[in-house]
Amino acid sequence: MLFPTEEEYVEWFTKAGFVDVKIKRIGPSWYRGVRRHGLIMGCSVTGVKPKAGESPLVMGPKEEVSGSMNTNPISFLFRLMLGTAAGFWYFILPVYFYLKNLVWPKNWPM
Repeated sequence: MLFPTEEEYVEWFTKAGFVDVKIKRIGPSWYRGVRRHGLIMGCSVTGVKPKAGESPLVMGPKEEVSGSMNTNPISFLFRLMLGTAAGFWYFILPVYFYLKNLVWPKNWPM
């Protein structure tokens, strides 16, 4: 899981003792809620904690699992190229949608 779903955020806040939990999607006006390209702008989660004190959410112990380092240079180069391509994709995608919003009529589906 790279990013939690909105339902998971609500579940976590509810388990932590918050009531009246609300989610608001964050994004620019040109975004128009299209998600098929994989770009999710973000969301903010708010809630009211009715009483002060410790959270009723009981967390398990923190564990850090450290595997062996992969020192294969070909694997490193592949991961570097893949990460660079993914980073470029998420850089260029908002620029594309911004420019598309300038040209595309507001009443046409994206």
